[in-house]
Amino acid sequence: MAIENGNYVKLSYTGSVNGAPFDTTDAEEAKKAGIFRENALYGPVVVKVGAGHVLPGVDEDLAGKEIGQEYTVVVPPEKAFGEHKKDELKAADKKALPQKVAMLDRVTVEGREGVVVNKIGNRYLVDFNHPLAGQEVTYVYKIEEIVEDPIAKLAGTIRLFTGREMKVSNAHKNFVSVEVPPMMAMYNQNWMMTEYMITQEAFGLFPEIESVKFVETFPRPNLKVDEPTEEKKEE
Repeated sequence: MAIENGNYVKLSYTGSVNGAPFDTTDAEEAKKAGIFRENALYGPVVVKVGAGHVLPGVDEDLAGKEIGQEYTVVVPPEKAFGEHKKDELKAADKKALPQKVAMLDRVTVEGREGVVVNKIGNRYLVDFNHPLAGQEVTYVYKIEEIVEDPIAKLAGTIRLFTGREMKVSNAHKNFVSVEVPPMMAMYNQNWMMTEYMITQEAFGLFPEIESVKFVETFPRPNLKVDEPTEEKKEE
């Protein structure tokens, strides 16, 4: 069965530049490439084909492909991380940066993250382009299966948006509930926008519901219990 735009699929992939992997859904591949992150989620991701859930060049390549086969696509910069733009190179005064700054350090200036690429007197040149801007990237991918269950579709989309696993339930006919980890707004600075995106996704997947509920539970911290004294034990 050929994949079509609008299908939700489980996708495994590894992206590389000049043969060096920079992104993968395979934990072992990440370890071999030296890009493994302890807190990252690995394994196939759920994406909606044609919805922009992956790079444009990869998204366009998915339609028409078969389940279970491995494919390779070479993506040009304009359909990957964009062209390298000169106007994204900005000079920053030394006072606006951390005390110790070295070449290629990542820094945040006026809320934007960039890389220090040069120093001229007391000013530093910061590149705000994506680190892979201007690069041709290669993706090797496999469509593991088509996802049919709307709960699995929404849970997979939430994981894609947030990098976190969240339990989704439609036990009540009027709403869908999403269990949110405590302090999520602190983990994700764009949480309000993410909530909106999740809500719109839920309304599309569950046309019968009236609302989406985000349930955030804060457990009471464990109270330290003093060990009983010998006298109390005897009593």
